[in-house]
Amino acid sequence: MDMNVKDYATLQTAVEKLCEMLTAQGLTQENVFDCKLVAYELLGNVLKHGGETGALRAELKESFVEMRVVSDKVFDLPKQITCSGLLAESGRGLFLVNTICEGQIHSDESGITVKIRIKK
Repeated sequence: MDMNVKDYATLQTAVEKLCEMLTAQGLTQENVFDCKLVAYELLGNVLKHGGETGALRAELKESFVEMRVVSDKVFDLPKQITCSGLLAESGRGLFLVNTICEGQIHSDESGITVKIRIKK
């Protein structure tokens, strides 16, 4: 599944299509929710910090859902990701992504690639 994202409306559409695809593939609602959360966080960061547009690519690979998120502008991820305070306005997104995902790869050319383990 490949989707372009240019604003929060297309972000929502992309995540809805992701959830439909994963549900059709037989994933549990828990797995779909994890993927949905990660997609919203990464794509939201693209719109907020990474330029005007981005893209989401997702596919089922063995026991993982692999998602790749790219932006039209290169932006650096923080070197150390910690959870911000409970009442902070922001700062929890990448912490949540790292908690859910098995790993994260970042490069300027291909954006962020994460793997979310499918729970049986």
